[in-house]
Parts: sequence; C-alpha cells; structure tokens
Amino acid sequence: MKKRSLLFKLIKAIVRFFYPRTEMLWTENIPDEPCVIVANHSQMNGPIVCALDLPGKNYIWCAAEMMSLKEVPAYAYRDFWSRKPKWIRWFYKILSYLIAPLSVSIFGNADTIPVYRDTRVITTYRESLRKLDEGANIVLFPEHDEPYNNILYDFQDRFVDLAGMYYRKTGKILKFVPMYLSPQRREAYFGCPVSFDPSAAKEEERVRVCVALKERITAIARALPKHRVVPYRNIGRKYYPSNLSSEPCGTLIKTPVVDYRQLRPKLMFTDKRFSHLKLLGGWLVYFVMYFLSEKLIPVESCHVIHCALDDLIPFNEFFLLFYCAWYVWIIWSLLYFLLYDINSFKKLQTYFIIVQAIAMLVYILYPSVQLMRPESFERSNILTWLMGFIYSFDTPTGVCPSLHVAYSIGICAVWLRRRDTANGWKLLQVFLCIMISISTAFVKQHSVVDIAAAIPLSAFALIQLYGSFRGHRPKLQEKLDSI
Repeated sequence: MKKRSLLFKLIKAIVRFFYPRTEMLWTENIPDEPCVIVANHSQMNGPIVCALDLPGKNYIWCAAEMMSLKEVPAYAYRDFWSRKPKWIRWFYKILSYLIAPLSVSIFGNADTIPVYRDTRVITTYRESLRKLDEGANIVLFPEHDEPYNNILYDFQDRFVDLAGMYYRKTGKILKFVPMYLSPQRREAYFGCPVSFDPSAAKEEERVRVCVALKERITAIARALPKHRVVPYRNIGRKYYPSNLSSEPCGTLIKTPVVDYRQLRPKLMFTDKRFSHLKLLGGWLVYFVMYFLSEKLIPVESCHVIHCALDDLIPFNEFFLLFYCAWYVWIIWSLLYFLLYDINSFKKLQTYFIIVQAIAMLVYILYPSVQLMRPESFERSNILTWLMGFIYSFDTPTGVCPSLHVAYSIGICAVWLRRRDTANGWKLLQVFLCIMISISTAFVKQHSVVDIAAAIPLSAFALIQLYGSFRGHRPKLQEKLDSI
C-alpha cells in the first residue's frame, strides 16, 4: 500500500473540506470489469473530482513533468499560463517555481500514473496494465490545445493503444467510458462505453474511439439544462462557453476590444476608437503640478499633520508590501480596462483627474507635511532598506489628503461597479483597498488624518462619475460617452 506523506494528507483534507462534493450520475454505465474513464479536463476540476469523489479504485494519468521538481516550472507555465497577457507573465513564471514542491508532493503521493512523452512512455503503459490487472480503473483527460467544439478541446489519441496491449496480454476487450463533468452543476455523468475493436487497424481505431468518446461527452453536455462549461484552457470565467453554444472553446479567449496596433498619434484626435487615450494626458498635467509644488513650496510653510492615533500605530516595514502593491494595482487596472473595458477605463482615469486636481489645489492652498518617519529602523532587512530608499526621494510634504488612499478607493469602486466582476475578485479589490490604505500609516508615509481626508474627496469624485445614492445620471457620464 502506498505510503502518503503528512503534507499530502493535510492538503487533501483541506481540499476535501473546501471543495464541494460532486454527485456521480449514471454510474450504471461503468462496467464491473476494469475500464478506462475518459473525461473532460475542466482545468483542475477534473483531477480533483476524480481523486475525491469517483467510486471504486482509480489511477489517474498525470503528466510526468508535474512530478519532477526540475520540470514542473517549465511545464506548468507552458501548459497553464503561457497565454496570459505578456505584461503579467512574469508573475506566472515566478508562480510556476513556487508551486513546484507542492506539485511534486501532491501528484507524487496521489493515486497517479506518470505519463511520459518520450521513449519512457512504455513505463506508463506497463504501470497502467498492472493496475488494470489489479482490478483498478484508469482515468485520463486527453484534451490538448486544439479546440474541438464548445464542450471539448481535441483529444490526444495514443491512450487508445493501451487497449491493444491489454487485449494481447489478457485476451479481454477494454472499454472506454465517457465522463462529462459539470463543475457549475456539481455533477458528473457517465455515458455508454466504447469498446475496443482488436481487429481494426491501430490508426483507424485511435480515430474511431476518440471521435466516439468526444461525441458522447458532447451529447451528454448538450442534453443538460443550460450551464457554463469549464473549458480545458485557463481563460476568464465570463468567457466560459455555454453547453448550448455553437462556438468552439478556442474562439472565446479574451481579445482586446480595440486593436491598438492600428494606433497612430493623430488618430487619438480623429478616430473615436482611440479618443479615450486623451484622458491619459491627465497624468502629464499632474506630474508637472506635483514637481512644481514640491520645488516652490518650502517645508517651513507646510502645516504639520498629526493626531494622537498616529502615536499608537507602530512602524512596520512588512506593510511596505501592500504600500508598493498600490503601484502595480494602478497600472494593472488601467491596462486591463484599456484592453477590455473602455467605459471603466474612462471612469477610472476621469476619477484620477478629479482627485488629482482637487488634491493639488489643497496642497497649494494648504501645504502639509508629516514628521513621523523613524530616524532609524529597529530591524535591518530588504524591506527597511527599500523603505529608506523611498524616504530618500519621496518627501513628506503634500500628504493631506492621501492620494494612496483616494486612488485605492477609486480603483476598488470601479471594479465593484462592473457587472462582469466575479465575487471573488471583488473581495480581493476590497481587501487591497483596506490593506493599502492602512499600510500608509504603518510605514509612516501618512497620518490617520490624511487617510480620513481622502474619504470625502473620493466620495465627491465618485458622485461625479456615478451620481448620488438616489441614482440620478451624472452629467459627467454624458461627456464621457461622447469621448
């Protein structure tokens, strides 16, 4: 009996606790003798469901690369995240290295059979035949990167050769059972088996079995009430196809709403497709005003911003992670909206312009400074070094109201107002808004007064964009629509 590591047992228990149970339906189609269950991958849902809820003893085919510490990063990035937008791929490259130990622990301890893509593939077949001889079923997810229809990607067909080997060894006909998994419905359906024909040519039998399995899985999915299909490829949830759609999965990968490859400078003023880019000019005006105010207003003329609560908040350099995440959050949100949601881009950029204009006016009429930065750090680490570097060029003037907080509220609000934003993503936006806002006090870049002052400023700007709580349509929206 396979000995499981304590880490694997813990991970499995956690997944079992949080992952909802999947009901297995039409299990009468699973033969009493060993068989091969062929299912849609549904990203990670397929392996998880089959490992947790599939009845009987089963062994899942798993890419051998996911069981090798050296090979996980390259394979995981290529197979899961290589189609992510170029500007965010660096993150997934790092993530592919971080998951390597976890991947080896999970797939190395689970009931899996490593699938090799070279001459070692014979060990995959031998191990599979041994498990079939022991009375276990083989489970596999043969989809690869070529769309077939709205339910499935096309199948890799070499798994069919296992039936030929099984027949030559035992004289028995191996059956392939189609399985359709619907994560949205929390159900898995088993179709009528496809029996291997030992008298047919190998290449012909590969094609026949795969076509039959794909068509039976598709028929099961389309016979169900309307629901969203979780595709093989990792794409945005709102782009998941319907089981009743006629569009292939591959056509639903998100593409920018505007083809910026056609952009020329003069088109920003003559072509409505690119006119929203003029709003980015607000940043140029802001940076000019910022540097002028920094140079022309002496520190002696600034009012010290401080309150008693500031003295109760200790310096903590670990909040610098959230403080710096603010920069990534701004760039990522603007870029995402620029590519996929022009209306939200207009709103967020206009919000920034309103907040920047009012804040700069306040900084000039009522110049402010905070004097709370520590003279030395209790700890010496990369975060305190980075904090000292930020202190060296970011002056403590022009602090009330805090633009860190005001920007965060605006970004969060625009994400929350979008109808297509998933609930989990909304929670993440709220979490970032809160943590970034309080981080400004913990790294001693702002007083609590600055944070509080940013709230009415943000509320004013949001009312201009979305109207009051009574729901009237703001005039600013009409102007944005004309851009």
